[in-house]
Amino acid sequence: MVWATCTDSFGESYKKVTSILKDSRVNLGQHDDRCNLTMSHTIHSIFISHGAPNYALEPGLPGHALEALGQQLITQGTRTLIVLSPHWRSAKLAVTSHDAPVIVHDFYGFPKQLYELKPEICGAPELALQLANCLGSQNFSTELRPQQGFDHGAWVPYMHLFPNGGPPMIQLSMPVDWTGETALNVGAVVGKFAREHNAVVVGSGSLTHNFDDMDIHAAKVGGDAQAQGLIYVGEFNAWIQERLQAGDSKAIAQAELEAPHFARAHPDDDHYLPLPFAVGAASNTFKVNVLPEDVRYKALSMQSFAFTA
Repeated sequence: MVWATCTDSFGESYKKVTSILKDSRVNLGQHDDRCNLTMSHTIHSIFISHGAPNYALEPGLPGHALEALGQQLITQGTRTLIVLSPHWRSAKLAVTSHDAPVIVHDFYGFPKQLYELKPEICGAPELALQLANCLGSQNFSTELRPQQGFDHGAWVPYMHLFPNGGPPMIQLSMPVDWTGETALNVGAVVGKFAREHNAVVVGSGSLTHNFDDMDIHAAKVGGDAQAQGLIYVGEFNAWIQERLQAGDSKAIAQAELEAPHFARAHPDDDHYLPLPFAVGAASNTFKVNVLPEDVRYKALSMQSFAFTA
């Protein structure tokens, strides 16, 4: 498949990005059999834990798994990604609508190489308009935002999925009044729309996200501490996987009330809401595929899931 380019510099942009990645990426896990992901059914939606911004330079096992997943997305003919990230909050639902949204470096104090990463990812303004109209017809009024760029919750996972460039992407905002049930319901509308347009829905967040519990000194590259997490991280992850395997979308939407340690795993639910969004976007009889995980800084789970028909 040959992707349409945003500008004539598209190829050069990716050459520069891949060169920076080659020189700067830290090996936080070897390619192994767990990254050879082959799914026998079509991928409809994905939940991706995007971690800290330096995940762009430190892919480890989760990043390698996304690259394998991206190959499958290309094979199945994915034409567009529709992404929700917690780093674009808004009063009401909105969608990017520029043909070449800018890359937003919405973080501070990280290595210089991160700010040099500017992958050229095409937008899909016509599809964005159709999506906004579709959501509006289901009583989810949606604004077009041509000036809005892609934040790191969108472009960092994209780079791991498609290190050599890939399909266009549009991003949805996360309204400040969303609940788990809202995310599930909006996800259902977006998922149906996506399946009609050969698009795949991505909820980009973090399975656990508690800054107060993060131990920066434990994040030693290749160190044992890198793979270990606080006890509640594993217990929360296990409950989520159990409910997903059971196809219990309602429990995922109401995890704030039902899941063990939810308040500690998510003092703010913004990084959790992309999960019920991705679940809602899956088919009613979805199968969950658990991607390889590591835990960073003892409290940041990099667990991701792909949902197939």
